[in-house]
This record gives sequence, structure tokens and C-alpha cells, in this order.
Amino acid sequence: MESWKDKLKLRLPAILLLAATLIFWGLYDPYGSVGPALLRTPVLADAFHMRGDTSESNGVYTLRVPNNGKSAVIRFKVDGATAFSVIRLSGSIRTDHVVEGKYFWKSARLLLIQRDDKGKMISRKHDVLTKHGSVLWTDQTEEFDIDPIAFSVEVVIQQTGKSGIAQFKGVVAQPLKIKTSFTWFRILFAIAWVFMALLYFHRCRLNHRKLNMLILLNTIAILFGTLMPGDWLGSISEQLKEKVSESIHQPAASKVESEVKPAVSKKSPDILAETRLMRQFNSVVASPQKLGHFVLFASLCFLVYCSAWLEKQHPIYYLKVGMDILLFAGVAESLQHLTMDRTPNVSDWVIDIFGLLAAFVFFLIMRFIAQFIPASGKA
Repeated sequence: MESWKDKLKLRLPAILLLAATLIFWGLYDPYGSVGPALLRTPVLADAFHMRGDTSESNGVYTLRVPNNGKSAVIRFKVDGATAFSVIRLSGSIRTDHVVEGKYFWKSARLLLIQRDDKGKMISRKHDVLTKHGSVLWTDQTEEFDIDPIAFSVEVVIQQTGKSGIAQFKGVVAQPLKIKTSFTWFRILFAIAWVFMALLYFHRCRLNHRKLNMLILLNTIAILFGTLMPGDWLGSISEQLKEKVSESIHQPAASKVESEVKPAVSKKSPDILAETRLMRQFNSVVASPQKLGHFVLFASLCFLVYCSAWLEKQHPIYYLKVGMDILLFAGVAESLQHLTMDRTPNVSDWVIDIFGLLAAFVFFLIMRFIAQFIPASGKA
């Protein structure tokens, strides 16, 4: 049996490349400025549209919504934005008892919206900050690809929740371009990881595993999800939430309209239950990649454990496999640095751990049940 020193030495190349990937891409900015900011802490007089209780003082915008009152919105035109391919929007938000509305987007938000020549909003990732409840000043920066058909671009500050106060500051829209070096660094790291994959395909003897094809397909699915553009994930999430929101709330609205009763201030139990259901659903699909992380890593772990069981591996092998899958989870997460609009997230890696633990528990249950199947068959 290999010593722990030998096991660590075997995995050292992958660990070193993982560390190099995280350190380099954590410090490297793939974007370069192509001129002055198109919008930098504008005053309220620069807005082309305002609604509700809005004010501005020393570069801080305050949007107030009384209890179930009129929402507050400020819109700024970003002149010249369509001449660039990428816009970086940054800003800070602070909220005080902001109550989220019926839909998830009914809250305090900072947005960058693109419209076509007919004034219709182009369906793309557009939110930078979305908050409700009470939070201290929070900074956020997002890069947005400008659609070729975009005719106008605007920055929107809004508080569309049921009530509460939202404050914004430091709003800046900066035009960018991709650095030439970014392409070469991505190619370099991609080649390094392909070489590492081939090395460990041989070392892990994947071609000799009992369930090798299923394990390989599961691994490919994880890598595909890891490298999937953020716009795709965002679009899937938005469409899914809108569809479910309509299906949940429409029956409730129809039911209320069909009842001939005097108006009352309290909501019916059915509507309250459906609202709670919608909130629970939104919390699950708010980031569909998180659900994908859990499912795909749980299935990968389960397949590897089943393969080890069929191969009659030593019990210590299961611990080693678990550590290898966690290392692979870190590698898969770090590969998001090679994409244009996604970055690694520690919370995703934690979800992978939960997937591994869930798979191990399920595997133990299935193995326990399987012990009784031959005995019952003989009977």
C-alpha cells in the first residue's frame, strides 16, 4: 500500500498547477481601459427619467419606498456605449429594511440595460447588484458584453421592493477591451491542463475502471458546466424563474378574481402558500450552476464509489477517492478563470463537498441494502 508521502507526491503536479492557476488569474485583469469613463457618479440632474422618492447628495443616491408605496427609479443614458464591445459597471449599495416584492427582481438593484432601435430591452445579463433586507455598503463590479444590435445603453438605479430605503454611490461605467495577452495566457493554461488530464488519465487507470464510460461522461458534463458562458446560465435562470413565477401566480390571481367577495386586507392562505413556494423556488434556482454542482459531483462520487466496490477495493481507497474528487472540484472551479465571464467561487466548492457527502451516504445505504438481495433471492 502506498504511503501518504507517495500519494502526495503523485498528486503534487496537479496541486502546483492548481495553485499557479488560482494565484495568476486572481491577480491578472483580462480587460484594459480604452478611454475615460462614459458615466462617473452622475448628478441627479443628468438622469433622463426619475420616478418615486429619489434624492442625491454628495454622490449618494437615496431611493425611498413607503410601505406598499410607489417604487423609486433613476435612469441615466450611457452615451457612446454602443461603440465599445465591453462595459464595466461598478457601484456600491446600502439597504435599510428593503422588503422584496412578489417577484425576485422586486428589490434594490443596479442595472445596465441595452435596448434595440425600437426601444425594446435586449435579453442579456444586466444586473450588478441585487439586495433586499438591511446590508452595509457593498461594492460590486461586473463586465457586460454590448450586443451588436444595441442602439442605446442605460444605467438604472432602482428600489422596486414593497418598502425600505436603498442608497447607491460610486456608479461608474467604463469602456474596456480584452487584452491581447489574455488569449495567449488562456491557451497556455488550457494546454497545461490538457497535458495534466492526459497524465492523470493514465495514472488513475480510468480505462480499467468498471464504470469507466459513465465516469468519463459525468466528468465531461462537469467540465462543460464549468466552462459554460455565464450569459447562458443567467438566461436559463431568468427564463426558468419567470416561467415558474407565471405558473404559480396566475392560478392564484384567477382564483381570487373568480371569487365574488368584498375586498379584505389579508391575503388568502392559498396565495400566501404560493408566495412562500415561489420564494423557496427562487432560492434554489437563483444560481442554477449551484444545483448543477451538487447533482453532478454527487453522481460522480456515487459512480466512482460503485466502481471501487465492484473492483473490491480496500476501504481506505474510498477516503483517497474522496480527496481526489475534492481536488478535481478545485481544478474544475479554477478553470472558470479561462472563461470570459465566470470566476471561481468558494461556495461552489463547498456545495461540491456536500454533493460528495450525500453520494457517500447514499452509497452506504445502497450497499447495505444490496447485502440482503442475494439472501432473499436464495430464499
